[in-house]
Amino acid sequence: MPYPIAQGESITDAINYVLSGPGGLGQNFAGVNGTVDAYLTGNFRVPFTQDTPAQLYVPAIALSNAQQIDQRTIKYTFTTPQASPPFALGNGLTVTGITPSTYNSASLNTAGYPIIQIGVIECTTTYVTVRTRSDITTALGSYVSGGSIRFDNMDFYLATDCDVRVTVLGGQERVFISAQVDQEFDYTVLTGTPDIRMYVEISRYTAYTNDDPNNPDYIFLDQTTITTKSYDYLALTGTGSKRQETIYTSVVDDPDPGFYRYILEVYFETFGATTDIQVTQDKLRFRSISAQVIKP
Repeated sequence: MPYPIAQGESITDAINYVLSGPGGLGQNFAGVNGTVDAYLTGNFRVPFTQDTPAQLYVPAIALSNAQQIDQRTIKYTFTTPQASPPFALGNGLTVTGITPSTYNSASLNTAGYPIIQIGVIECTTTYVTVRTRSDITTALGSYVSGGSIRFDNMDFYLATDCDVRVTVLGGQERVFISAQVDQEFDYTVLTGTPDIRMYVEISRYTAYTNDDPNNPDYIFLDQTTITTKSYDYLALTGTGSKRQETIYTSVVDDPDPGFYRYILEVYFETFGATTDIQVTQDKLRFRSISAQVIKP
């Protein structure tokens, strides 16, 4: 900020500028890196990766019952016992075909959130229990018939463990972000010879207080893509794997003052012919992200 302060310029901005230190100094630096292989879990909440292989696709399993346990908990019973627990803790599941439809994941609760937004809290070979993002204020009713439950991650943002948080104090500050990831994903083709596109993105999320006096914390919403690279894999057949390295150097972001989360994310989608493919696993090798707040 130039001296002297011109008429109309904010005194608050000037004070923040002085308190944040000399020009060019990184007021806020955060960085993480991983050197041990990890696997994307596809979860909405941490952990976003784990050291052992994690399945990103579980085909639909028929259901014989659904039961609301309490205001935030639902239990789904499988028609046939599975050989091993099919879902991992934290998985966000898709439920369709149940009567009444209130148990289906496309249904919204009174807060406007999908009813199984948070994910799995318990899974056995005969049932899975999930938690909802907010209270179910209207009873879901008694199960009548039908339904299936599955886990897949096509057309969803998949968070990695490259996740940093910084504070921007003044309107003239900029955030410089660098990131990289070496990954290998597995796929299985269900029908046809589909094309798949993978995006590797740096996303920014804005912090909001959770308004909980007993357990105060931040929630991060309003996803903004800062930069993205895409890779196309054409006419795939059977099962296989693809390996790709992505590097970002000194990406510049200029958000308003606030508290932000920058995270490296992956997104898979099909394009072209209407055929079906699923990404079944994504292994991350070396990966890193760093963010530094700098003022002019």
